[in-house]
Amino acid sequence: MLPNFVVVGVSRAGTTTVFNTLARHPEVLASSTKETRYFQPLRYGEPLAPLPKYEAYFRGYSGQAVVMECTPDYFYGGDRTATAIQRTCDPRVAIILREPASRLISFFQFMQGRLQLPAEMTLVEYVARCRSLLATDADRRENNVYTGLWGGQYARFLPAWLAAYAGRCDIFFFDDLRADPLGLLAEQCRRLGIDPQQLPDAVPVDNSAPAYRSTLVQRAAASGARLGRRVLHRYPRLYSSARQGYEAVNKAEAPRIEVPETLRREIEALYRPWNDQLRQQLQDAGVIELPGWLRGQQ
Repeated sequence: MLPNFVVVGVSRAGTTTVFNTLARHPEVLASSTKETRYFQPLRYGEPLAPLPKYEAYFRGYSGQAVVMECTPDYFYGGDRTATAIQRTCDPRVAIILREPASRLISFFQFMQGRLQLPAEMTLVEYVARCRSLLATDADRRENNVYTGLWGGQYARFLPAWLAAYAGRCDIFFFDDLRADPLGLLAEQCRRLGIDPQQLPDAVPVDNSAPAYRSTLVQRAAASGARLGRRVLHRYPRLYSSARQGYEAVNKAEAPRIEVPETLRREIEALYRPWNDQLRQQLQDAGVIELPGWLRGQQ
């Protein structure tokens, strides 16, 4: 069994909330881990693993109407990834878009929390590094940490998904997920042909970037997770329990970043032409109700 519904993007836009909530619906089988990343190598020009490795994420299938996975990095693979997914399982896809400046800040904090950026690096320094990254170099694994700015240029990537999944590409906004999560998820259920009344009564939306009390412990935990990835993949409940226990001990609330007004204006100016293109793409696709950041209202 392969998925007939894939949340393909975007990162730092509430995809975990969508996945975890829909996974609790009795008519949905969720992949054994949220991000299978099976098609992610295509973004980097690398070959796919044998198909049985992908099928293994859905071993729990027992007749559910919807089989789902969620890897928000797929969005950035553009035509290569969209076409490969279509040829493999031809699912319905969903994309959640977030105001790109706030997504950039969240991505920066997320990468710092995962110890992939120096703790002393400032947002100003990070944006400068992102600006120095050529678009042609963004699809190299070693540069992923500096794709925060590039990753919010949604108009680069959306046309490939609209073309490959005409009539089956659901586009939502993080603004609506925060304002009315049950309403958004109920609409997704209707599009999937399952009963929205069977969603849970409450949907907590938490898209804060992680922070940790001890970087030494976090580094050791990350190393252990990489080494044990094969075992953890086979026993997802064990992984989930271990992660919850670890985060109860070491996770902390990330500090709020104060963004200098000059920097915010600079970031918004960088995104403005991309947002203009995105607005037109969405309108051409029949998406009429747009959030304030796409109507020029912050």
